[in-house]
Amino acid sequence: MKKILTLLLLIIALSALVAGVKASVKSLEDARLVPVAIFAVTAGYTFGFRHTSARWAWSVFILSGLFVIFIEASRLDEVFWKTIQGIPQFQLQSIQSLLKREAPDLSFFRGQFSEIAARASAFFNRLLGGNTQNSTVRETIWDIPILLIASWAGWQTGRRGDVVTVLLPSIALHGFILNYTGASTFSLQIAVFALICLMGVQKIWGLAPQEDRRVNEAQRDTFLAVVTISFALGLVAGLTPVISVRDIARKINGNDSLNTMLGLEAKPVRTSWAAPAGLPLEHLIDPQRIPSESIVFTVKTGELPTSDKRITDEEAPRHYWRLLTYDLYNGQGWSSSPTENLSYRAKQVVFQFNSERYKVVHQQVEKTSKQDDRLYWTGSLMRASQPINVNWRTSPESLPKGVTPILSADMLGALTRKQSYEVDSLVPIVSANQLRNSSQTYPEEIRKRYLTLPESIPQRVLDLASQLTADATNPYDKAKAIEAYLRTYPYSLDVSAPPAGQDAADYFLFDLKTGYCDYYATSMVVLARTVGLPSLLVIGYSSGIYNPLTAEYVVRELNAHSWVEVYFSGVGWVEFEPTANQPAITLPEKLPQEVGTSIVSPTTFGLEVSTEARLGYSIRQDLYLLAALLIFIAALAGVWFLRTQGLLHAHETIGSIYRHVYRHGKRIYKNAPLHETPSVFASNLQEKIDITHRWLVSAPDEINLLTRLYLQEIYSPRPISKDERAHAVKVWRKLFWRLLFARAILAFRGLSPRKNPDYSKTSSHAG
Repeated sequence: MKKILTLLLLIIALSALVAGVKASVKSLEDARLVPVAIFAVTAGYTFGFRHTSARWAWSVFILSGLFVIFIEASRLDEVFWKTIQGIPQFQLQSIQSLLKREAPDLSFFRGQFSEIAARASAFFNRLLGGNTQNSTVRETIWDIPILLIASWAGWQTGRRGDVVTVLLPSIALHGFILNYTGASTFSLQIAVFALICLMGVQKIWGLAPQEDRRVNEAQRDTFLAVVTISFALGLVAGLTPVISVRDIARKINGNDSLNTMLGLEAKPVRTSWAAPAGLPLEHLIDPQRIPSESIVFTVKTGELPTSDKRITDEEAPRHYWRLLTYDLYNGQGWSSSPTENLSYRAKQVVFQFNSERYKVVHQQVEKTSKQDDRLYWTGSLMRASQPINVNWRTSPESLPKGVTPILSADMLGALTRKQSYEVDSLVPIVSANQLRNSSQTYPEEIRKRYLTLPESIPQRVLDLASQLTADATNPYDKAKAIEAYLRTYPYSLDVSAPPAGQDAADYFLFDLKTGYCDYYATSMVVLARTVGLPSLLVIGYSSGIYNPLTAEYVVRELNAHSWVEVYFSGVGWVEFEPTANQPAITLPEKLPQEVGTSIVSPTTFGLEVSTEARLGYSIRQDLYLLAALLIFIAALAGVWFLRTQGLLHAHETIGSIYRHVYRHGKRIYKNAPLHETPSVFASNLQEKIDITHRWLVSAPDEINLLTRLYLQEIYSPRPISKDERAHAVKVWRKLFWRLLFARAILAFRGLSPRKNPDYSKTSSHAG
């Protein structure tokens, strides 16, 4: 019963690891990792109870495991199963052929053999091709660590029963993957539940058997309590991330009658942010402040390497550095709908995401002013390396289940107190054709917020929008028509503010007919919303000047800019540039096949870079994290190894030390008879040790000392003193490494043990 339950819990723990891997790694949705894990842990557990050498057992694990991986990854099991299912029909046809004195039809088996050969050939071609993006190759790559970890867990459990140690590699890899990718931790909770159960099961069955009925009942009750508590802990830990306190508070806040009944008073919500460097509470169109040449911040994205040339042939990618977005236009300027402020700790994922139409851009930002608490980024913010505060009009936590946050979450802006930070964000990878084919049906929240206009919009503005888009049949062409028209207006900073009571867009389009970015962006949003295109105004900074010597963007105050984003169903927000003095944004008509099917910077193991994916801040940091994890695991393994060898114990008896001497000695003095006395065993062991090696010269004396103290403890009326026991521990700590070295000489160098005639004569009297 104990063995079956232990194996079952091991399978649960490793199946949870597989579930975590499949949930975190791209292209592993259909991977057959579970059969590999079950086979490996079962084989390891079975061999663990047998007196099989580790070398032979692990050879079997690896060779048979690789064969199972080959069968599962190439899907040959499907062919085998189909072959087995076809055997009865073949037997019937063979009998009929014999009765007709005809040769049996072997076409079925020929076809199956051809299918096996084709699948095997395809598998090895993919594997040797080295394309780590291929799902078969990626499945095979992940099969290897799962095979090794599962074999280790089964083998060590069968051998020693120390479940904490045997499941440590599995838990460590599991936790690392989930932390790396930001995926749900529920699978890890299941693994921990299995670990707790295993600990309880091992302790219960580890108790000495008792015939007393009350003891047996106590053991049964303890077993049930262990299972119940383990299940409860795993369940609570798994459900905790699902329960959102903010959602509950938000629902209470939206229920006026409940607020009244509970006496809750809602905290006033900030409607907009005050920011330093002259930005007002509302982004009013005001040309009074002329930007300077002062550097605001620098950004490194790592998309291009550093160059020793000031002018390079490769054009730097273009980015807009976001600061704030506005949704409410009142005819004179911009403001924001009510917002909710949420705090995020360093590296915390901001929203969930899983799409192939976006690439990850990693940014290293250095602000010049310590008083600047604004966060700058490009695209859709996913995670920052420093704590941040984000103001949401619609936060990801408030969205219904199943709604994609990148398409529906709505951010005003973000703040950070840090002068230096790193941030990962998403930029859409789309073509003009994809946007032309997007649906004109928008989510209710998007339509309500980003199609609204004040009733004071003049009719001539509405008419102009209709005229510009009369020939356009899709959202993208409508937006491009408006953008192209506005870019015909000349750019100028020497313009006046709109007269009191006149709409800003109307003033720019029909009276001024010249202006700066705020006028262009405001007018495009108004025209776009008029023809049913959800759009918003974004303020921040243009790309700035790219310095190839340092591979960084230098953004100055004069790069302050406003632009427009238009919402496309299934894609999200896409940037448009209506300002005449800025380069036009040109999308490719079609995307290359490889761009449309992958996210930028996927790793060999397929850990998706999304909110369920790692947003690592540099390869060097990842290597440091992995190295620290490996060092931690190695340290734990080292402590466990030293404890099992009796090097960290404060031994109460010499007998506990001598058991280690005897166990290691038998690996050198093999086939030692069981009837030998300790003295004879020590004498024969000394003859097997090659004392010509300088480090082994003291080994015989140390063996003699520990053997003598062991015999004294057993047979002498004089007890072993505390000092003698302490000295024995010190001697054993030295002798252990000498015996280990002697075993290594025999095992790896093939040196024959040399007999020391003089020493054997002096030590033969030990018995």
